[in-house]
This record gives sequence, structure tokens and C-alpha cells, in this order.
Amino acid sequence: MSKTIIFPIVPCSMLCMALAIFGQGGGRGAVPALKPDNPQSLAHIDAAKKMAGNDAFLAKPYNFFCIPANTRANNANAPELEPVKLFDNVYAVGNSETTVYAITTSDGILLIDSGYTDRVETVVVPGLQKLGLEPAKVKYILLGHGHADHFGGSKYFQDHYGTKVGTTAADWDLMYPANPPANQNANANQARPKKDLVLREGQPVKLGNVTVTPVAIPGHTPGSLAFIFPVKDKGKTRIAGLFGGTILTVDRITTDGLKQYTQSIAHYLETAKKMRVEVELQNHAIFDGMPEKLAKLKTIKASDPNPFIVGTDRYVKMWSIVSECIQAEISRRGTSTN
Repeated sequence: MSKTIIFPIVPCSMLCMALAIFGQGGGRGAVPALKPDNPQSLAHIDAAKKMAGNDAFLAKPYNFFCIPANTRANNANAPELEPVKLFDNVYAVGNSETTVYAITTSDGILLIDSGYTDRVETVVVPGLQKLGLEPAKVKYILLGHGHADHFGGSKYFQDHYGTKVGTTAADWDLMYPANPPANQNANANQARPKKDLVLREGQPVKLGNVTVTPVAIPGHTPGSLAFIFPVKDKGKTRIAGLFGGTILTVDRITTDGLKQYTQSIAHYLETAKKMRVEVELQNHAIFDGMPEKLAKLKTIKASDPNPFIVGTDRYVKMWSIVSECIQAEISRRGTSTN
């Protein structure tokens, strides 16, 4: 098994602990009240609308992010996902709005996220077993970001199977601030995984025959990550992208936080284009048409394309639409995005 280099961890503020426990996004602070559209915001919305065109897939992020009334956070009480095989080597379990992905390799299993603490034994582990995957073979858990709905099940895997958990130095600090508040939640303390791997952009994570490329996307949290990795579709290699730090609502995000987020999207898309990402996956799959994709997956014939393969051009357009919608909100606040 390939080794991942561990880097020094820098301190975070007391606020980080609260954010990690309660699953709130980054960039918090004094946020302007929602303002009406102006010519600058409408220009961004129009750009997003033109990119979406008549494409039903691209209309999903446009309708979710560019129409403020449609945005919402993920629902912790959403139905659990029926465990499903998406590709030859990729599976999905967990909650329908906070999904855990399993990637099988020649040297074990790698999970992206681990779901909620109180559902690891009742949902995630049984889900893996239903798919014929042995939880004891989970070697790595890579976290899209350091909030409890993503790291919650990690400690269970560490304690029971010796799984190694990885996130960025910034998001380890989100979970383990240098000066935690005295009244921090003891149960949340126990649910946090111990520090194993510190991930950073430029250092791929290798497990057996699979290499995962992390890309830094700060904004939702200081150390949010996207992951790019190969999937097998009927024996053919495709490249998947999972943007692990989506800001679903902007009402508690500062303008500076939103600007950082749009910069992160642009940075991620540079890599996504170079690596020709063509498979779209989301850990909060509430704006990318995942229910429709899963329904198609159940009925496709051997000759039909996998519905999760959207193509590089559409993948880039999807995240460009998200960026334009976020920039529209920045413009509503009267701040230039240039």
C-alpha cells in the first residue's frame, strides 16, 4: 500500500470547533441581508442561463443556485439511500442527501466521506455488506470536508477495522482547534476520528490500482477538497470528479467567503479540464439530478450509456453555472467580482 505524507497542522480558532460539530459552512461572520437583483447580478444569471440552455442536467444547478428561493441545506432526515453499484468499482451508500462513496481497488476499499455518527452501524456498514463489500477491507476514508455529517462514521471504522482517515491540515484544525471551548459537546468529541493522514493538493492518494487526486477548494470550510479518480464502466476507464465542499446556501457566508469559493471553483475546473473529468458525483446530491440518474441506472440496457457520465464539457458547464449563480449573489451585495 502506498504511503501518504503527513504535514504539520496549523491552529484554528475556537469557532472551528463549533462549525465542525454542527456542520456549518465556512466564511461565516456578518453577512449582508439578501438584496434584490441589479444589472451586474442579472448579467451573471443570464450567463448561467445561457450555459444551461435546454439541457435538463444543467438546468438542475441553474434552478437550484440561481433562483434564491430554491436553495436549501441538505436534510439530515432525508430518506436513506438504497445501496447501489454505480460503476464496476464505485458504489454509493448512506443518506440520499449526504452520500458515502466506496471505491474498490486491488488493495482494499477507499471511502469518500463516512456519513453520520449515529448511522454508521445501521446504514453505512450494512449498506456496504448488502453490496458485497467487506467493511474490514476499508483502508482509507478521505473527507470532502471536516463537518460532522461527513466525518461522523470515521471513528467507528478506525476503531473496528483500522481504517486510516485523511483530510487537510486546515480541516483537521476545524475538528481539533488549538483552544476548544470548555463546553464543547462530549459526544461530538468521541465521534471525531483521530488524526491519521493529512492530505494536500499535489500529493495523490494511492491504494492498489487506484489513484485519487485531491484538489484544494476552500470556501465551505478552510480545507475542503475535491477528488478526481478513475472509475471502470463496463471495463472502460472513465474519470470522475467529486466536489466535496459545496456551499448549498449563501445566507450565512460572507462576501469574502463567497469570493474565495468562486476562485476555488475556477481552480478546480482547471484541473478537471486537464484530467478530462466526465463523471459527476456529489456528496450532497440535491442539485445534480441524482434521483433521476439512479432511476435510469435501474433500467438501462447493456448498450446504454451510464447516466452518471455527463461528459467533460457538461461537467465544466455545471460548475461554471454554480459559479455564475454565486457571483450573482456577490453582485447583489454590491461587491465587484472582477
